[in-house]
Amino acid sequence: MSGYEAGGTRRRGPWPVAYVVVVGVLTAGGVLANLLLCYAAVFATDDCGVHRPAPLHCTGGGLLLMWGLPWVGLVWAAGAALAVAARRRGLWPWCGLPLGALVYAGGLVLAWQVVVA
Repeated sequence: MSGYEAGGTRRRGPWPVAYVVVVGVLTAGGVLANLLLCYAAVFATDDCGVHRPAPLHCTGGGLLLMWGLPWVGLVWAAGAALAVAARRRGLWPWCGLPLGALVYAGGLVLAWQVVVA
């Protein structure tokens, strides 16, 4: 078979099961990492009080950023990895994993910036 349908359009192959499983396992690892990060972020507020002039992580918005950015980064990372796979299905979808890792790391870096601010 040539990989082309009767109309001359290229037929895409099925989703690579191994890729979807790897993305799922990495996403589950990211969930565990985010849970640990949220647990550690609770202790970032220990220095909040009258002796410091309200750092960002002591405000309500700062807390939401500190706890939410890793989760947003994880959702975007899994979405980016799967979007690349959907776009490149049948070619080489594995290049979506580094993109997803960079997006996830970006969310973690932004959350860390809130913690140290």
